[in-house]
Amino acid sequence: MKKALYLFTLLFLFGSTVSVFAQDAADEETKRPRIVRQGDGFYDAKEYAQAIKVYKKAYSKVKSRNEKAEIAFRLGECYRYTFQYKAAEAQYSRALKMKLETPEAYLGVAEMLKYQSEYEDALKAYEDFARAFPNDERGALGIASCRDAVAWQKSLTRYQVGNLTSLNSSSHEFGMTFSGRPETYEEVLFTSMREGGIGRKKDGWTGERFSDIYSAERLNADGSSRSKRSRGRAPKSDPSAAKVQTFSEPVLLPEAINTEDHEGSPVFDQRRRTMYFTRCMDVRRQQLGCAIYSTRKAGLTWQEPQLIVIAADSSKSVGHPAISPDDQTLFFAGDLDGSVNGSKDLWMVKVDKKSRGWGEPINLGSFVNTPGDELYPFLHDDGYLYFASSGLPGMGGFDLFRVELGADGMPTGIPENLKAPINSPADDFGILLRPGGLQDGYFVSNREGGQGGDDIWTLYEVPLKYRISGTLVSSKDNSPLGGAAVKISGNDGFSQVVQTSKDGSFVLESDDLSGDVVYSFSFEKKKFLNSGARANTNALALEAFNYLEAQNVYMHTVDVKAKMDPIEIPIVLPDVYFALAKWDLNDQARAALDTVVKTLTLNPNIVIELRSHTDYRDVDEKNVVLSQHRADTSVSYLISRGIHPDRLVALGMGESQPFEIPQGYKGLGSDVFPAGTQLTERNIKKMSAAQQEVANQINRRTDFRVIRDDYVPPVDEAALAAAAEEQAKEDAKPVIGQMYTVQERDTYTTICRNNNITISDLKRLNGGLRGVRPFPGMVLKVTAKGDYTDYDKTHRQVAVGESFKSIAKELGMKPKDLEALNPEYEDELPAGTYIRIQ
Repeated sequence: MKKALYLFTLLFLFGSTVSVFAQDAADEETKRPRIVRQGDGFYDAKEYAQAIKVYKKAYSKVKSRNEKAEIAFRLGECYRYTFQYKAAEAQYSRALKMKLETPEAYLGVAEMLKYQSEYEDALKAYEDFARAFPNDERGALGIASCRDAVAWQKSLTRYQVGNLTSLNSSSHEFGMTFSGRPETYEEVLFTSMREGGIGRKKDGWTGERFSDIYSAERLNADGSSRSKRSRGRAPKSDPSAAKVQTFSEPVLLPEAINTEDHEGSPVFDQRRRTMYFTRCMDVRRQQLGCAIYSTRKAGLTWQEPQLIVIAADSSKSVGHPAISPDDQTLFFAGDLDGSVNGSKDLWMVKVDKKSRGWGEPINLGSFVNTPGDELYPFLHDDGYLYFASSGLPGMGGFDLFRVELGADGMPTGIPENLKAPINSPADDFGILLRPGGLQDGYFVSNREGGQGGDDIWTLYEVPLKYRISGTLVSSKDNSPLGGAAVKISGNDGFSQVVQTSKDGSFVLESDDLSGDVVYSFSFEKKKFLNSGARANTNALALEAFNYLEAQNVYMHTVDVKAKMDPIEIPIVLPDVYFALAKWDLNDQARAALDTVVKTLTLNPNIVIELRSHTDYRDVDEKNVVLSQHRADTSVSYLISRGIHPDRLVALGMGESQPFEIPQGYKGLGSDVFPAGTQLTERNIKKMSAAQQEVANQINRRTDFRVIRDDYVPPVDEAALAAAAEEQAKEDAKPVIGQMYTVQERDTYTTICRNNNITISDLKRLNGGLRGVRPFPGMVLKVTAKGDYTDYDKTHRQVAVGESFKSIAKELGMKPKDLEALNPEYEDELPAGTYIRIQ
């Protein structure tokens, strides 16, 4: 197990350590051996690396069993806070053996075992804790978390993780964010404690250097820049994301940002002009805590960072900033008054539009905040807040969670553990995602397999892909049907046509095939009745997919097996039977005739002869009349279901065509009569009474055959006129005008080309644009015939030379109210863009 959660978090993370000892009067304290008091001094100052050295010497010198137990426990705490979990477990166990049976000692053993992925032993240790302290809920939570962790490790997952070796060093790397131009994702800032930083001091907690912020750029395999080719494009999912990624040599940010103190956890506003970061100042004998600073980049120069005052008490720590998509809410972690049990909680502050500063801190509440610590908030475009917690049930130390936020910024439900392999028995935190959800990004972990300390790891969700594979055969003899057209349609709008090969097979692989879609198949081939089939990709478990390593995808194949009926062979409707001397339709017969409706709908150019047959009983003349009644009744039903009468011919066959059992017959009597049996009067009379009844019922059948395949449906003039009128109404509706945000290096020519608009229309829509050059962030109207009525009610275009003051005067507003509506414009107003006026 790697040691150490990054040093920056160490400063911020633990405001105080657990004390399990009774605090006696000062004169009792002086009785403790000098070397023990020396170790206590380092321990209280959180200089755990030094405390370990002294306590190890003290343990061998003290004689008292109680003092040895206390030293063993504090050694366990020191090893725990320096993330040497095996050593910590040994010391907690030693303290227990010496009868220091405190909740923290029991819990220490259990947690250190869990952090080492020893879940079975950890489960037993939590059970011991629960028996010893039945009223402490941490026992039950620990038991549940161990059981969950075992299940999560066994579960099949789409996620792949990999160590980002091109950025990591033997020290600590963490606190990563995307930088560069807005909506690009190849340039990053990150935090590191590697050699070569600005700070020369080393921290007494772990002996590591103080942290600084670095920049780097992701490169192609040949070492060329990736950011140039991504201009103006949305990022695509990258199959190499969890494998090898190459970054340029990290570059320190200048000394305006990096100092002798700790700097880390940078994050940008949406326009990537303002950077927020955390600074932890180290002044001897002063507890100044950590704070959030902001700075802006002017050209190539960073402005002097400004302190964001959130906590009036400078000893309180706040850090790990995250900004909302509208830049109006700042989320952060802190140990402010009002935290749960004095722990580190997640908070937010909103922009105060009157003062243009930040309002009062708001605790995010008990959905996310626990008696443990919650750190590293990250706001994503999927509507979730991602964060790390040591208090929610997890796999080890800090686990990553997410929770959906409401419109007010508050959590709306129970946080979801991101599970393995994103989480591990070690500490997992500091997630950063590209747009599109929990699919592609980075996180920080000190799990095994890293370069040293805390490392940045890649995260990639292997995509699900779908293919359709099928076979088409003749219903007559199961012979393959090659050259048939297969139209595939999805209820998501997908549509494509493929052809069957000589062996009757067809395959479709397309990126447009999706999950949770119902697909309909229609088959067409000359001399065969069109037929159809359905299949779906609904609610498929990952076990239904095959992993294709070469493509790095999970593939599910939709199997379709279908048949087509030759038009020259009559098709028997197996459930259209009639009682003796009757022609009434029952429910079963109507359901069978509905299949004829479906066949006729699928084959709009055929005319059928629907034939009714009788058995041999009664005289021929009566049987012909009876069968004609039955055929007429069936045809009448089809007409009532919307089939045009011109497509139907009713024919009473009487007893003229006894049925012959065909190969593969599965209808009535299939278990009585073998294939080839002719149900003639002569043969039936040789059968038993029971067999005769079945044979006669089979003969009293209804079938149909195709007599034409060139039918042309009549034109419904009224329907055509109605459709034309409806389309005219649709065309007359106003088109909602679209807005375009100018990107870096955009010109009016490229803007027009990308939005299919002429330069004259662009100027007409946007006030002429005389003397106005495009600039990144500028907003323009780009729909030539668009309706901008609603937009113009709440926005106004800025003309050359106008200011907040002049516009406010024209509108009868106060300048500060107009400024509050447009906080992104702190200096002069850029001409040509639109600002909010309501």
